[in-house]
Amino acid sequence: MTMINENLASLRFKEIFKLWSQLGINQGYIASSHAFFKHTRDKNLKILTLEFIQCLKEENKQLTLLLKENGVLAPTASIEYGKMKITDIRGKSFINDGEISAILSMNIASSLIAVSQALELAVKKTHLTKYGELHMRYALLGARLIDLSKSKGWLLASTH
Repeated sequence: MTMINENLASLRFKEIFKLWSQLGINQGYIASSHAFFKHTRDKNLKILTLEFIQCLKEENKQLTLLLKENGVLAPTASIEYGKMKITDIRGKSFINDGEISAILSMNIASSLIAVSQALELAVKKTHLTKYGELHMRYALLGARLIDLSKSKGWLLASTH
């Protein structure tokens, strides 16, 4: 089978598909995290939400660059939201902080798994390094969210 673009030879097709798919997933997480930010009352949860958004945006820049270098167009970007401030006054909440924490925790875990899978597929040292850095950032962010959830009583634990 002849490749349409010779640059694609530098990345395996599975990795290209993974990069492209992860960009779309990350854009969904960014959009939902913006909504969560507006509803949360807890300042520390707001900070973690902003840090998660920042990690996703930084990851997306890297993923977009990798795709572009290999002749693949990235999926369309999500809506750019206005600047978010920790002190923003929120309206009536339909989602409580415990629920936001649980959903954010699942999203961080999913991002961690996706980066781990991309790390497994990576063939270039520069890709391995970047995925390794992202893996650690998501792991640390997840650990901080678990600590916050424990301290706030949002983490449901067995009574045994």
